[in-house]
Amino acid sequence: MAGRPRKNPAAETAEAKPKKETAAKKAAKNEAEEPKAKRPYTKRSTKQAVKFELNNEQAQNANFASVAGEFNDWNKDANPMTKTLNGFEVEIELEKGKNYQFRYVLNGTNWINDPYRKTVDNGMGECNSVIEL
Repeated sequence: MAGRPRKNPAAETAEAKPKKETAAKKAAKNEAEEPKAKRPYTKRSTKQAVKFELNNEQAQNANFASVAGEFNDWNKDANPMTKTLNGFEVEIELEKGKNYQFRYVLNGTNWINDPYRKTVDNGMGECNSVIEL
């Protein structure tokens, strides 16, 4: 019986497999690629991330809270706090080596101090919390 020639199954699988790249080819390929840019040298940061936190008790069942102070020109809308299971929090980058007066603002109207920070007279018959960096 004459028929068509049979293919060798072993040859088919060998052809289907990709050829391995030799170490020399890999090295040549890597040399052809552009070198990665090095990170530019920068001075140490003069800023520090500061986390402001209010627990649920301190937040007095507020629906929302923010922090206002010298770092944001006392703008109660500039740094809204995120609601967490334990209360509210926000992280702000501030200049190192400075002191900042601040207060928390609950529901946009109730200004309170941080009970864990020292306070100073603000000249308006109230006190402001102070953070020292």
